[in-house]
Amino acid sequence: MKARRAFITVTIIFFIVFLAGCEANHVFSEGPGTIPTVSGNTGIPVDRQIKLVDSGPVHGGTLTLGTTPIDSLHPFETSSRYVNYIFLFIYDPLFIQSSENNFEPWLVESYSHEGYVVWNFKLRQNVYFHNGRGLTSYDVRYTIRQLKKSNSPFYERAIVDNIKDFNIISSSQFEITLDKPDRAFIKKLVFPILPQNYEEEEYPVGTGPYCFERMTENELRLVKNDKWWHGETYIDEVIFKVYDEDKMLDAFQNNEIDVAFIKNVDFSRYRYRTDIDFRIYLSNESHFLYVNPQSIFGQSNRQTALFRYVAYRLHELNLGQVQYYELYSEEPIDVEGFRNELVRSGLSYDEKKNVFTLNGKTLDKILICVPKQDLPKLHTANFLVNILSDAGIQAEIVTVGKSNYKREIRSGKYDLSPVSDELKPWEELSDTLQRIQQDLGNGREDNFILPLYRNQQAVLFKNTIRGEKNANYWNPYQGFYSWYKPVFNEGSKNNNRQ
Repeated sequence: MKARRAFITVTIIFFIVFLAGCEANHVFSEGPGTIPTVSGNTGIPVDRQIKLVDSGPVHGGTLTLGTTPIDSLHPFETSSRYVNYIFLFIYDPLFIQSSENNFEPWLVESYSHEGYVVWNFKLRQNVYFHNGRGLTSYDVRYTIRQLKKSNSPFYERAIVDNIKDFNIISSSQFEITLDKPDRAFIKKLVFPILPQNYEEEEYPVGTGPYCFERMTENELRLVKNDKWWHGETYIDEVIFKVYDEDKMLDAFQNNEIDVAFIKNVDFSRYRYRTDIDFRIYLSNESHFLYVNPQSIFGQSNRQTALFRYVAYRLHELNLGQVQYYELYSEEPIDVEGFRNELVRSGLSYDEKKNVFTLNGKTLDKILICVPKQDLPKLHTANFLVNILSDAGIQAEIVTVGKSNYKREIRSGKYDLSPVSDELKPWEELSDTLQRIQQDLGNGREDNFILPLYRNQQAVLFKNTIRGEKNANYWNPYQGFYSWYKPVFNEGSKNNNRQ
């Protein structure tokens, strides 16, 4: 009996020590670093805890963010997405992407169109650039002309080629006539509006909530625009500190910056963290499967069968934090259905040998092209090899140099190729597929691309950052003009803004 009690006692002590050890050593790995857990986690979600300690919006404080080295102070000349984020604080566009699928008028007060060809716009009144000049239609026309000269990867330069006429009606009204109707036209008007005397300015001048103050090799500093048309912001200044991209998470952990970005992790780990807040959003990076029109799957009914079969097994990719596309998922087919469809297409199937033949000859191996050291594409290729093998079709992965990848696909030597591309805010999925198809050298009307999945990302915020947070891939800082750093009146040891 005593031995049994001793065993139970030891077991309980071990269990308590085990739990304590779990709590003390619970960390999260994000790429090169880890984010330590704060002790005393109450288990209450952060948004509920805010109500306990936040006295409400207050003016003052500094927001510190990270950026990669600043390659240009011209919004149409930078190639860095981090530098492009800086311009979102300085400039305003005609329209903003307020969420994944929602675009709202910003500098535009009202607009109308006739058959998506003739577009009429009226600008907001009492909007001023940081140099004191009022916003006019001439500034919009000047900006569009500058966009035409640029090679910006962030804005749709092709819209300029579709503009037949830009007619200034008044200082606040203008009309744009297009050569061809464009239903997505306003989605493309998200570029920053420059003043027409931009070349005369020594530093960036916009109409946005923050003004350029100074820049050094290590940081860029912005100060609040007290005359911003949308209303006064709470935070007094924004500092962008320069880091290599792979050092930004470390900077966040070391309390050097207030915001960081993560991807390819289990975001649910952050659900009950009290030291940070986070927002998950869909990345613009998407992954697709390209089918060579000259391959065995180039025949329309075989291609459709392949896509339906892949859709049936797509979740076997087991990628975690991604959003799978649902195309072809309404009528998916299992391995048996896939075989039946291929037989209907003219192939023969030997059930005993689990092989397909065409005109009495065993099918050649399906060649899947993958760029070297590209793990996501290699993972997809291995998935394809496995599911095709299950169906009785042998496949082989061929790796090629990254710099030659598209050229190798265009050569027509390979049957299948996982590809990836960045979605544009103004594109429908069908537009993206058509653009990829043309880029890969296939100008046919048929769609030989299957959307597979879209990555997800998250923004981490220090818990001292409060306000509206509507992160999206175009602007992960969406809502920043409402952010504030509160003075804590309960549950905090110091009452100063950090």
